[in-house]
Amino acid sequence: MKKIGVIGPGAIGRLFAFFLASAGHDVLLVCRREAQAKAFSEQGLTYVDLEGRAHHLAVEATTGGSERLAEAHGVIVTVKSYDTAAAARQIGALNRKVPVLSLQNGLGNAQTLARDVAQEQIAVALTTHGAIAEGEAKVWHKGRGQTVIGAIEAGSEVADWWADVLASCAPVITPSAEIQREIWRKAMVNIGINPFTALLGVKNGQLLREPDVLPLMRAAVEEAEAVAKLAGVELSDSMERVLDVCRHTAENTSSMLQDVRLGRRTEIDAMCGVIVQIAEAAGLSVPHNLFLKNFIKKCETNRFELTSLELKRLFEAFRADL
Repeated sequence: MKKIGVIGPGAIGRLFAFFLASAGHDVLLVCRREAQAKAFSEQGLTYVDLEGRAHHLAVEATTGGSERLAEAHGVIVTVKSYDTAAAARQIGALNRKVPVLSLQNGLGNAQTLARDVAQEQIAVALTTHGAIAEGEAKVWHKGRGQTVIGAIEAGSEVADWWADVLASCAPVITPSAEIQREIWRKAMVNIGINPFTALLGVKNGQLLREPDVLPLMRAAVEEAEAVAKLAGVELSDSMERVLDVCRHTAENTSSMLQDVRLGRRTEIDAMCGVIVQIAEAAGLSVPHNLFLKNFIKKCETNRFELTSLELKRLFEAFRADL
């Protein structure tokens, strides 16, 4: 059994912490706030399974000092993309090489980690499990999924190390020799679903019943595919995957919609924001991704929900002003 640190115990962090702890691994949850660390220490971690049954496990928690994290055999990073740099510094401060797993949304997280952590230490995992955090120490498992894992440096054995650890507890672990391609594939799905659910205030499946919005979704995804090609990743049929995910996660509330409803910063910069950044550097126009980035930013500070027709008209006005 291993001692595993989890930096950023939000929904996915708590879900995988439960998987690990229930299999006998020693889990250390690294929190940003003392109140959350105290809640985990006093209440333990509560996991609500797909049938609605609650399970409780004792876990260890801290507020981020490197001393306790230094005991870990491996570290999983599940923070929001905008906190990745801070997590990387925490791991870099350990002054020893430990296997690191980025289990995050968005583009560029592995590259950010690599500023403070050697590339051969870093693996990336992408999961389709659905989860919702409640309070400080509870997680609801909302949808069974699978997890793809791979190393960012060719020849590194770090992904195999993590696959062995997770195979003992997390369902459906699939190794991938093309993890960068998988990262971009998931980014297409995130771009096609998350900002639209956040702006409309709907669950994933409702997007399939929004004829005014589906063309905007397709256009945003096609722009992102073109940018992926600039980055050396050829993708096709991404919109079909978006629609398939909407069908299979119809009752899921996207993480971006959860964030805007709670008045939290979103990960739009690591999704549409990266697309805009790469496109602008190459002189490529991506108006749909620029629109989504700008309006989600407005949503973070001034919550609003639109109808599909209002969203369509807003985009048309935005495009006319470009």
